[in-house]
Amino acid sequence: MREKEAALALAGDLKSALEAAGFEVLLTREDDAFIPLWDRAKVANDAGADLFISLHLNAAKARSAKGSEVFFLSLDQGDRDGAEVAALENGGEGAAPAPDSVLSTILQDLAQKAYLQESERLAVNIQFQLNHLGGIKERGVKQAPFVVLRGAAMPAVLVEAAFISNPKEEAKLKDPVFRRKVAEAMAQGVRQFFGASQNTARRRTAGPTK
Repeated sequence: MREKEAALALAGDLKSALEAAGFEVLLTREDDAFIPLWDRAKVANDAGADLFISLHLNAAKARSAKGSEVFFLSLDQGDRDGAEVAALENGGEGAAPAPDSVLSTILQDLAQKAYLQESERLAVNIQFQLNHLGGIKERGVKQAPFVVLRGAAMPAVLVEAAFISNPKEEAKLKDPVFRRKVAEAMAQGVRQFFGASQNTARRRTAGPTK
Protein backbone atom coordinates (compact mmCIF):
# COMPACT_ATOMS: atom_id res chain seq x y z
CA MET A 1 0.00 0.00 0.00
CA ARG A 2 1.02 3.61 -0.48
CA GLU A 3 0.45 5.98 2.42
CA LYS A 4 -1.45 8.56 0.39
CA GLU A 5 -3.96 5.89 -0.70
CA ALA A 6 -4.32 4.26 2.71
CA ALA A 7 -4.70 7.64 4.44
CA LEU A 8 -7.37 8.78 1.98
CA ALA A 9 -9.33 5.56 2.49
CA LEU A 10 -9.09 5.97 6.26
CA ALA A 11 -10.07 9.65 6.00
CA GLY A 12 -13.21 8.62 4.12
CA ASP A 13 -14.10 6.20 6.91
CA LEU A 14 -13.40 8.88 9.52
CA LYS A 15 -15.60 11.34 7.64
CA SER A 16 -18.45 8.81 7.70
CA ALA A 17 -17.97 8.09 11.41
CA LEU A 18 -17.92 11.78 12.34
CA GLU A 19 -20.94 12.57 10.18
CA ALA A 20 -22.82 9.73 11.86
CA ALA A 21 -22.02 11.45 15.17
CA GLY A 22 -23.53 14.71 13.88
CA PHE A 23 -20.43 16.58 12.74
CA GLU A 24 -19.91 18.42 9.49
CA VAL A 25 -16.65 17.28 7.88
CA LEU A 26 -14.42 18.91 5.28
CA LEU A 27 -11.59 16.96 3.65
CA THR A 28 -8.65 18.87 2.20
CA ARG A 29 -8.58 16.35 -0.65
CA GLU A 30 -10.91 13.69 -1.99
CA ASP A 31 -8.64 12.26 -4.69
CA ASP A 32 -4.95 11.81 -5.49
CA ALA A 33 -4.11 15.50 -5.24
CA PHE A 34 -1.18 16.96 -3.33
CA ILE A 35 -2.03 19.88 -1.03
CA PRO A 36 1.06 21.75 0.28
CA LEU A 37 1.39 21.50 4.06
CA TRP A 38 1.19 25.27 4.49
CA ASP A 39 -2.19 25.29 2.73
CA ARG A 40 -3.96 22.51 4.64
CA ALA A 41 -4.61 24.44 7.84
CA LYS A 42 -5.73 27.38 5.68
CA VAL A 43 -8.53 25.20 4.32
CA ALA A 44 -9.70 24.55 7.88
CA ASN A 45 -9.31 28.21 8.89
CA ASP A 46 -11.26 29.45 5.88
CA ALA A 47 -14.05 26.99 6.69
CA GLY A 48 -14.19 28.08 10.34
CA ALA A 49 -13.57 24.51 11.48
CA ASP A 50 -13.58 23.69 15.19
CA LEU A 51 -10.94 20.94 14.92
CA PHE A 52 -8.11 20.08 12.56
CA ILE A 53 -6.97 16.45 12.24
CA SER A 54 -4.00 15.64 10.03
CA LEU A 55 -4.19 11.94 9.26
CA HIS A 56 -1.14 9.81 8.38
CA LEU A 57 0.32 6.30 8.41
CA ASN A 58 3.68 5.89 10.12
CA ALA A 59 6.81 4.19 8.78
CA ALA A 60 10.10 3.03 10.28
CA LYS A 61 13.26 1.23 9.19
CA ALA A 62 12.46 -1.44 11.80
CA ARG A 63 9.59 -3.36 10.21
CA SER A 64 8.55 -4.57 13.67
CA ALA A 65 7.56 -1.02 14.74
CA LYS A 66 3.82 -0.92 15.34
CA GLY A 67 1.04 1.01 16.99
CA SER A 68 -0.59 4.41 16.80
CA GLU A 69 0.53 7.73 18.16
CA VAL A 70 -1.05 11.16 18.29
CA PHE A 71 0.88 14.43 18.18
CA PHE A 72 0.09 18.02 18.97
CA LEU A 73 2.21 21.01 18.04
CA SER A 74 5.53 21.87 19.63
CA LEU A 75 6.96 25.28 18.73
CA ASP A 76 10.44 23.94 19.50
CA GLN A 77 12.02 20.64 18.40
CA GLY A 78 10.19 18.44 20.91
CA ASP A 79 11.70 15.05 21.83
CA ARG A 80 14.01 13.11 19.50
CA ASP A 81 11.44 10.57 18.31
CA GLY A 82 8.84 13.25 17.64
CA ALA A 83 11.36 15.44 15.83
CA GLU A 84 12.30 12.53 13.55
CA VAL A 85 8.68 11.86 12.64
CA ALA A 86 8.10 15.58 12.07
CA ALA A 87 11.17 15.82 9.83
CA LEU A 88 9.75 13.05 7.61
CA GLU A 89 6.26 14.55 7.45
CA ASN A 90 7.58 18.09 6.90
CA GLY A 91 9.41 16.92 3.80
CA GLY A 92 6.43 17.83 1.63
CA GLU A 93 5.87 21.26 3.10
CA GLY A 94 6.27 23.09 -0.20
CA ALA A 95 7.14 26.76 -0.41
CA ALA A 96 7.45 28.58 2.91
CA PRO A 97 5.51 31.81 3.48
CA ALA A 98 6.96 34.82 1.68
CA PRO A 99 9.06 37.29 3.70
CA ASP A 100 6.25 39.82 3.73
CA SER A 101 4.09 37.30 5.57
CA VAL A 102 6.37 37.17 8.63
CA LEU A 103 3.72 38.97 10.68
CA SER A 104 1.16 36.40 9.55
CA THR A 105 3.47 33.57 10.65
CA ILE A 106 3.91 35.17 14.09
CA LEU A 107 0.15 35.51 14.44
CA GLN A 108 -0.26 31.85 13.45
CA ASP A 109 2.17 30.80 16.19
CA LEU A 110 0.29 32.92 18.72
CA ALA A 111 -2.98 31.36 17.60
CA GLN A 112 -1.62 27.85 18.10
CA LYS A 113 -0.19 28.75 21.52
CA ALA A 114 -3.72 29.69 22.54
CA TYR A 115 -4.96 26.23 21.56
CA LEU A 116 -2.08 24.04 22.79
CA GLN A 117 -3.89 22.92 25.94
CA GLU A 118 -7.01 21.95 24.01
CA SER A 119 -4.91 20.28 21.33
CA GLU A 120 -3.22 18.15 23.99
CA ARG A 121 -6.60 17.17 25.44
CA LEU A 122 -7.89 16.23 21.98
CA ALA A 123 -4.75 14.16 21.36
CA VAL A 124 -5.16 12.34 24.69
CA ASN A 125 -8.81 11.53 23.96
CA ILE A 126 -8.06 10.13 20.50
CA GLN A 127 -5.04 8.15 21.72
CA PHE A 128 -7.08 6.69 24.58
CA GLN A 129 -9.59 5.29 22.11
CA LEU A 130 -6.94 3.97 19.73
CA ASN A 131 -5.31 2.13 22.64
CA HIS A 132 -8.41 -0.05 22.89
CA LEU A 133 -8.03 -1.42 19.39
CA GLY A 134 -6.72 -4.95 19.41
CA GLY A 135 -3.24 -5.40 18.03
CA ILE A 136 -2.22 -1.73 18.25
CA LYS A 137 0.38 -0.98 20.88
CA GLU A 138 0.20 2.35 22.72
CA ARG A 139 2.97 4.68 21.65
CA GLY A 140 1.61 7.70 23.50
CA VAL A 141 0.80 11.35 22.95
CA LYS A 142 3.78 13.48 21.88
CA GLN A 143 4.68 17.00 20.81
CA ALA A 144 6.58 17.77 17.62
CA PRO A 145 7.08 20.74 15.25
CA PHE A 146 4.76 19.70 12.43
CA VAL A 147 4.42 22.35 9.72
CA VAL A 148 0.89 21.17 8.91
CA LEU A 149 -0.30 22.09 12.45
CA ARG A 150 1.35 25.50 12.76
CA GLY A 151 -1.25 27.64 11.06
CA ALA A 152 -4.38 26.03 12.49
CA ALA A 153 -6.40 28.57 14.49
CA MET A 154 -8.16 25.81 16.42
CA PRO A 155 -7.28 22.66 18.40
CA ALA A 156 -5.15 20.58 16.00
CA VAL A 157 -3.58 17.12 16.12
CA LEU A 158 -1.65 14.83 13.81
CA VAL A 159 -2.57 11.13 14.00
CA GLU A 160 -0.19 8.37 12.88
CA ALA A 161 -2.84 5.67 12.82
CA ALA A 162 -0.58 2.63 12.25
CA PHE A 163 2.75 1.59 10.74
CA ILE A 164 2.31 0.94 7.05
CA SER A 165 5.90 -0.36 7.05
CA ASN A 166 4.85 -3.22 9.36
CA PRO A 167 3.51 -6.11 7.18
CA LYS A 168 0.91 -7.13 9.77
CA GLU A 169 -0.43 -3.61 10.22
CA GLU A 170 -0.37 -3.04 6.47
CA ALA A 171 -2.55 -6.13 6.06
CA LYS A 172 -4.97 -4.78 8.66
CA LEU A 173 -5.16 -1.43 6.85
CA LYS A 174 -6.35 -3.28 3.73
CA ASP A 175 -9.31 -4.60 5.73
CA PRO A 176 -12.31 -2.20 5.54
CA VAL A 177 -13.59 -3.55 8.87
CA PHE A 178 -10.34 -2.66 10.63
CA ARG A 179 -10.24 0.80 9.03
CA ARG A 180 -13.79 1.45 10.22
CA LYS A 181 -12.79 0.47 13.76
CA VAL A 182 -9.88 2.92 13.65
CA ALA A 183 -12.16 5.64 12.31
CA GLU A 184 -14.82 4.96 14.93
CA ALA A 185 -12.21 5.07 17.70
CA MET A 186 -10.98 8.46 16.48
CA ALA A 187 -14.53 9.77 16.17
CA GLN A 188 -15.24 8.65 19.72
CA GLY A 189 -12.15 10.56 20.85
CA VAL A 190 -13.52 13.69 19.19
CA ARG A 191 -16.88 13.19 20.88
CA GLN A 192 -15.21 12.78 24.25
CA PHE A 193 -13.19 15.94 23.65
CA PHE A 194 -16.38 17.94 23.36
CA GLY A 195 -18.31 15.99 25.98
CA ALA A 196 -15.70 16.05 28.77
CA SER A 197 -15.00 19.77 28.65
CA GLN A 198 -16.63 23.10 27.99
CA ASN A 199 -15.65 22.91 24.32
CA THR A 200 -18.65 23.21 22.04
CA ALA A 201 -18.46 23.07 18.27
CA ARG A 202 -19.59 26.34 16.70
CA ARG A 203 -21.01 24.53 13.71
CA ARG A 204 -20.19 20.98 14.80
CA THR A 205 -17.43 20.95 12.16
CA ALA A 206 -14.41 18.69 12.26
CA GLY A 207 -11.75 18.67 9.56
CA PRO A 208 -9.71 15.49 9.12
CA THR A 209 -7.09 15.84 6.44
CA LYS A 210 -4.11 14.21 4.87
